[in-house]
Amino acid sequence: MFVEARTRPALAEVCRRLDMSDADAVLLRHHTNAVYAVGDVVVKVAPAEFGLERARAVVAVVRWLAGQGFPTVNLSSRLPQPLLVGEHAVTVWQRLDPAHDAPVTTAELGGLLRRLHALPAPPVSLPTLKPVDSIRRSLARSTILTVRDRDLLLERLEPLATRWLEASFPRGASLIQSDPQTRNALRRFDGTPVLADWDGAVLGPREWDLATVAVHCRRFTPPGPAAFSDFTVAYGWDVTSWPGFEAVCELRELQMIATNARKARPGTEAEAEVLHRIGALRRSDQDVTKWHIL
Repeated sequence: MFVEARTRPALAEVCRRLDMSDADAVLLRHHTNAVYAVGDVVVKVAPAEFGLERARAVVAVVRWLAGQGFPTVNLSSRLPQPLLVGEHAVTVWQRLDPAHDAPVTTAELGGLLRRLHALPAPPVSLPTLKPVDSIRRSLARSTILTVRDRDLLLERLEPLATRWLEASFPRGASLIQSDPQTRNALRRFDGTPVLADWDGAVLGPREWDLATVAVHCRRFTPPGPAAFSDFTVAYGWDVTSWPGFEAVCELRELQMIATNARKARPGTEAEAEVLHRIGALRRSDQDVTKWHIL
């Protein structure tokens, strides 16, 4: 089970190698990864299934992005990257401003994605985006879903899967971040916004990144629906003019539900939120239901 009691020993070992005390570490997040801030670095401990090879690809992508002059959070130079500590792949990053007082805006996020999507494919072996397969795997592995819940989600998936396979994406494929949102952007201490969290970096249609931002603007407050207009202006293309936009948004939402259903444990707030989202699907009031961030 991916819990703090399992990741703290990995943190302690990394701090030992850095000649730092893990007693000073602050847990920032324990969801997809365990993320700890200590001194001038951030230590990210991945779940065992993430794997060292995948971590190596992430490290290679970030180093290539930095070499291209793209504004990304950078790896710490104090240790070789990535590390294998016990069963966990670990990366160590430069600590940046969390920007609580000046959050990265959707307009700034639009500018970052415009630059990212203009880059050539990196010379790194990366997987191809396969959201339908990902959703099916997550639903099969979830321990919180009833048979009725799983059947509902699979029934919703089938027509979306067909549309995904038949879609023609006008912007084409490139390196995509796959989960761009303002929470995955930080500021350098001079105020420059940068993209972070490259664990999901894949090759795929650029429209996936744009739909992800749209979903976050619809479902969460902040940023709220109006913020997507700011994003669109900064990005330079209105994805809502593409006929396949709504289907990709629905598929992205379904992936967000399924992924969190896989990660959530019984009796937690995460489980309650997943069931809240599924309940909206069942009641057919999905269009007006707000989500809580996980």
